[in-house]
Amino acid sequence: PPTHMTQHHLNLCCSFGIPVIVVFTKIDGCPPHAFKTSKKEVSKLLRAPDVGKKPYAVNNEKDIETCIGNLHVLAPLIETSCVTGEGIELLQKMLYALPKRRRHEKKVNRPFEFLVEDIFNVPGVGGVVSGFVNAGELTVGANSHVFVGPTDDGTFMKTAAKSAHIARISTSYVTSGQSACLAFSLNKEMRKKLRRGMVVMKEPPTSTKEFDAEICVLKGEGTTIRKSYQAYVHILNVRQSAYARNIELLNNSSDISFPTGRNSSEEKKEGVVLRPGSRAKVRFEFASRPEYIRPGMRMLFRDGRVRGVGIITGVPNMVS
Repeated sequence: PPTHMTQHHLNLCCSFGIPVIVVFTKIDGCPPHAFKTSKKEVSKLLRAPDVGKKPYAVNNEKDIETCIGNLHVLAPLIETSCVTGEGIELLQKMLYALPKRRRHEKKVNRPFEFLVEDIFNVPGVGGVVSGFVNAGELTVGANSHVFVGPTDDGTFMKTAAKSAHIARISTSYVTSGQSACLAFSLNKEMRKKLRRGMVVMKEPPTSTKEFDAEICVLKGEGTTIRKSYQAYVHILNVRQSAYARNIELLNNSSDISFPTGRNSSEEKKEGVVLRPGSRAKVRFEFASRPEYIRPGMRMLFRDGRVRGVGIITGVPNMVS
C-alpha cells in the first residue's frame, strides 16, 4: 500500500511538473484483495485536488500512445512481475516513448557552466572532476582557461582544463547535456580546495551566501516554518544547510500567526509562520560557505523529510 513517501513523491512531481507513472511490482505474489486495495488507495491519492491526475490502466501499446500525449492529466498504471515477465515489455515501451523534458542543445549559446558532482586525484594526471555540462561548450587544452569554485572563502581558482573524457573516451570538446570528466592544472594546495557542489566556468563568476526564493511548503505532516528555521537545501548540485533570515507571505494572509502580547510591526514580522500549503518569499542564508547560484534555479529543502520546493528569484551581495 502507498506510504507517506508515496505522497511526498507525488507532491514533488507536481511541484516540479514531472510526469507521473505508477508501476505495481511483484504482482505474481500479491493476493488479489491486497492488490485491489493498493490500486484503490493509489488512485485516491492521484485524484486528490493537490495532485489532480487521472489514473489510466495501461494494458497494451494503444494505451501507451494515448498516455504519451496526455501525461499532464493522466497517470499511467502499469502492472509488472519480474518472475513471470508480465508488463515488463509494456514498461520498457512506455519509457522509450517518453518525450525529452530538457532540451540541452538549446543551451549551447549560453556561457559555459559545468556542475561538479565528484572529485578524483588521479596519479600522473592530478585533479579531476566529474559532472554535468549544464550550459555552453568548452574546447580543452593548455590554453583553455576556466574558473573553478567557489572555495570556502567565496573566491574562484583560475586554472586550465588540460583534458576531458566522456564515457572513458578522451575528447577535446564538451557541450551542454553531456556528462564528462575534466582534468585541471592545479597545485597540491589548490587540489585540496576542490569539493562537490562547485562549478566550472569560462567567465569570472560570483558567489553568494544569501539568496531570495519563492517557496511552497508541501502538504503533509504538520510543520511550522518561521524566522531562523534551518533546513538542508538542494539547488542542482549544491547541498548545504541554510537559515531562513526573512519571510514574507504571498497571498496567504490567513496562514500568518502572530505571537500574543505586543502588536508592533516588528513583532508581527518575527511571528510569520508558514504551514503546509503556504507560499512565501524567503531570504535564505547558507550556514557554512558561499555558493554559486543564479536566479531561475529550482530548489528543494528538507529537515529529515522533504518540506518544500521553490525557485530562486534573486541573489543579493554577490562576491567576486
